[in-house]
Formats: sequence, structure tokens, C-alpha cells
Amino acid sequence: MKLHVSVAVLFASIVSGPAFAETPYRGPIIDAHAHLRTGENDATSPTQSKGTTALRALDAAAGISKSALIVIAGGGPDAVRAKNDALLAAIDADPAHFYAVASVHPADGDAAMAELERLSARGVKFIKLHPNSQEFEVADPAVAKVTEKCGALGMTVLFDSYDPFDPKQVGKFLKLTMSQPKTRFILAHMTFTRFREAMVFAMVPKLGGPRNVWFDTSAIAKTYANSPVKAELVWTMRQIGMDRILFGSDWPVDSPAAALAAARKLGLTAAEQKLVFHDNIAGLIDPKPTK
Repeated sequence: MKLHVSVAVLFASIVSGPAFAETPYRGPIIDAHAHLRTGENDATSPTQSKGTTALRALDAAAGISKSALIVIAGGGPDAVRAKNDALLAAIDADPAHFYAVASVHPADGDAAMAELERLSARGVKFIKLHPNSQEFEVADPAVAKVTEKCGALGMTVLFDSYDPFDPKQVGKFLKLTMSQPKTRFILAHMTFTRFREAMVFAMVPKLGGPRNVWFDTSAIAKTYANSPVKAELVWTMRQIGMDRILFGSDWPVDSPAAALAAARKLGLTAAEQKLVFHDNIAGLIDPKPTK
């Protein structure tokens, strides 16, 4: 009987992981992907309220200690500057909780370069680029010019990484990130339904390429946490490296609490959760100097 029990426990551990669950990570949590609504025409969801009050309350309820505030640029240089100024004002009102993810539009050319310099001087460390919303092509040389400038300024570039109408987009991200080893990139949503293709980024360092790409769990964790392919998603994350994965809610698309619950359902170890929920993005917010 004891032998049968031991074999059963062993089999369960092989299929499902450890026979006894680890104590889950209970430390500080940083949301690396949440949107700020600044005006009438920039809501990510029709019910999204302006400002930060609603998100601040949701973060408190979910136990999130710090959050990104993302804006997406458009409408020409003057409109871009105004939106970034609204973002900076929101950060100044609650700097302990929020950090800025500002934006420029690659089509703005020299004005985009000047805006990056202005934002860098204001302490902004992250820039959001959204191929779908901003209607640009990842392979456009104007995009590479923006990301190269971000790298020179020490800024991290957060890309939306899923276009259902461009099956070659992952390859375009691969080419861009490999060509700019000094720029740090975050691919939001981990390429979403194409997450299997993200495995290519695990191979790049093995072939002598840069390890300069991170992925966030926004949308993808919520989509697959209860799915038959959850184990494959987690396996892919581990192949890329859990030190490259960031927690994100994509609020208001998903609430911080719902996104966090989904990420916890992935079955990561406590040590992996610590990386994903806090340490990885904290290292990008306050990067260590390169020797």
C-alpha cells in the first residue's frame, strides 16, 4: 500500500508539479502595463474613467504597490506633447505609486526625436509604441530611428506585439531587436496567440545575439490561464527565462485583480512569481549601470 501511494504521488508530481504547493509570493507587486485616459478620444475601453482615481483604488484592492501609466501618441507633435504633459502631471500627483510610459509617433520625424530628449530630461524611462493604434509598420526605418534614439537615451521601448493581420510581425520584431543590442525592448502580450513564435528569442543569445527583450503577461495570462495550452505557455516562458517576464494587467481591458489572479493560476513557483511580479520590472525602472 505504501508503495502504491508513493508511486501515485510521484506520478502526480511529474504531471502537475510538486506534490505540495509552494507558499505563493506575497511581496510587492508592480503592474507593468496599465493605461491612462487623459481626454475624450483616448479611452482604451468605453467605460474607462479619466485620470488615476479608479486605477489607484483597484490597485489598492488587488495589493499592487506600483503601476505603469501608459499613453499612446498621435495627432501630430503638438497633440503628442500635450498628452505626454498630461501623463507627467498624473505622475507628479502620485510619484510613489505610478511611473510614466510616454509615447511618440515615428511619423513625426525630428519632432519625435526632440520629444524623446525632452521626456528623457524629465526622467521618463519608458516609451510606448503601438503599431496597430498608431498605424505604422514595425519594419519602417522611422521606427528603428525612434528605438535607436531610445537606446541612446537609456529608455526602454514597450511595443504592443500582436497584429492579427501581419503574420510576419514576430520576425520583424526579431530583426529590429537584434539590430539594436543597446536598446531594451518589452513586447507586450508576449505576441499573444503567436506565443510559440516567441521561442525564437530564447535562441538569440545562444547564437551570440543580444538578450535585450522582455515580455509582459497582459492579455495572454488572462486568455490562457484556464486553457489546455497553459502548460505550453509556461514552458515557453521558462525557455525564454523567467527573468524576462513581467506582470501586466492591460487595465482597463482587464482589472488588476483579474489579471493578477490569472497570472497566479499559471502555476509559477514562488521564486518565479517574485521575478515576474516585482524584480524584473523594478530592474528596468531603476536599471543598474552597465560595467
